[in-house]
Amino acid sequence: MFAACSVTAQRGALDWAKKFETANRPLFELLYRDVQYGVETKRVLDSTSSPDYREKLQVELDEWKNSEMWKAGEAVRGLRPENWKK
Repeated sequence: MFAACSVTAQRGALDWAKKFETANRPLFELLYRDVQYGVETKRVLDSTSSPDYREKLQVELDEWKNSEMWKAGEAVRGLRPENWKK
């Protein structure tokens, strides 16, 4: 996977990998624990069984779609050569 990235991305990945691992390890341990003990499954089953699930889901999805982070990603993706208008 790294071979397909720019040298800038490769350098950044190497320089920041340990910091990201340290920052994310507690989050992943919590996630894995919740999966192991069925917390995630229960949450998904409870939320998707609600009669208004689709409407609530759309509200959450729209929040992400309209977030600054998502809009920045959309703008950056538009700069890719395959997305240039000819």
